[in-house]
Amino acid sequence: MKDELKLLLHVAQKERWDIAVKNGLNFLKTAGPSEVLRVKIVANGDSVTRCIKCDRPLFDHLKQLVLDGGRIYLCENSLAAYDIPVSRLPDFFETVPAAIRALADLQLQGWIYVRP
Repeated sequence: MKDELKLLLHVAQKERWDIAVKNGLNFLKTAGPSEVLRVKIVANGDSVTRCIKCDRPLFDHLKQLVLDGGRIYLCENSLAAYDIPVSRLPDFFETVPAAIRALADLQLQGWIYVRP
């Protein structure tokens, strides 16, 4: 049986996306032969404003994280606060009704919380 390690990255400021995504990608690269590594990013606050206007390097890193098995969730409350319709987001983003609830639930499920 393989060991599973689950990393939960919380992005609450638009300036923190680059480091968060690089942390996630680097984490996934460290998997040993008997490990399964998983990454989820949950974003809220003004960080969601960068999801519709991200530069090409960030966009490519976000897409690579998803291709490598990561998942990225944006807070619907934050999207609404910044008048961002889900239809304007790249298709690799998912949403959660409230980031704070998602963060709490995921930690209860054994996800290790890090705020880069």
